[in-house]
Amino acid sequence: MVDLPALVKSTLEGDKRSFDAVMMVTASARKAKSVVEVLPKELPLTVLTSQSKIKNSLTDAGIETTKMEEHLSAQGLGVLNHVHDFILQGMGEGRISRGERLLVVLAEPVEGVIVIDTNVLSTNRLANISSEFHIELAILTKLMELARHIGSRGREGHAVGALFAIGPLPSLRKYSTALVLNPFKGHPTEKRDIGDHANHESMAEFAWLDGAILFNREGIASDAGRYIQVPAGVVPKPGEGGRHLAARAISQLAECIAICVSSNGSITLYANGRDRYKVKLS
Repeated sequence: MVDLPALVKSTLEGDKRSFDAVMMVTASARKAKSVVEVLPKELPLTVLTSQSKIKNSLTDAGIETTKMEEHLSAQGLGVLNHVHDFILQGMGEGRISRGERLLVVLAEPVEGVIVIDTNVLSTNRLANISSEFHIELAILTKLMELARHIGSRGREGHAVGALFAIGPLPSLRKYSTALVLNPFKGHPTEKRDIGDHANHESMAEFAWLDGAILFNREGIASDAGRYIQVPAGVVPKPGEGGRHLAARAISQLAECIAICVSSNGSITLYANGRDRYKVKLS
């Protein structure tokens, strides 16, 4: 049996280069707590688990924990793929910087440590998508940040959904119609810029209207409450709701990016009619 805390401690002390953060994947609250005891307090820690009871136990102990959608015990070494994806997601959204060194701790069902240098992770899906559609990564990252804010907070204690589309405005408007008077009309550009975090709260309020918010490629919101016209013959996939269908349709019709925030706690990015990026909120 692996003495995981001792292994983690020896890795931290024996490595000649310092670490920027620790990521731990665990199916055992007890094992996770034992590892946390040997970690330097100043070292940022991300903990992932697939079980709600473990998440609750660690959260109660003051250890911030994110719940994964996939069940750990069914993955075996496949959990490494999830870790890789989580790191790339963090890089794409600006939470992890290229060049950081991460110590990944596996604490049941697989046990061990892995050192990851983010410089060797050449694939970055958000960066690839932003380049493909000629949209700055910073703008796409801000849209994902707004989506996370809406998905994690909800409204008046209830989970809510939202839909954004970003791309060429003439095409976006061509395949959508106004459901309400446009709340962005008449407001200066700086008040409609996704890049300014101060605008996110008002954008979140408008996102809760029925319909989609439209952004141009520069991240300036132009319309809210737009109904996406799904052509006849485009049918939902198994388990796909109306909002996801609308996001998939507009991304294909307008050759744009659409981001769907689901009330079940997930964010899906569609591009050219395909599901290209998905985030499961804890």
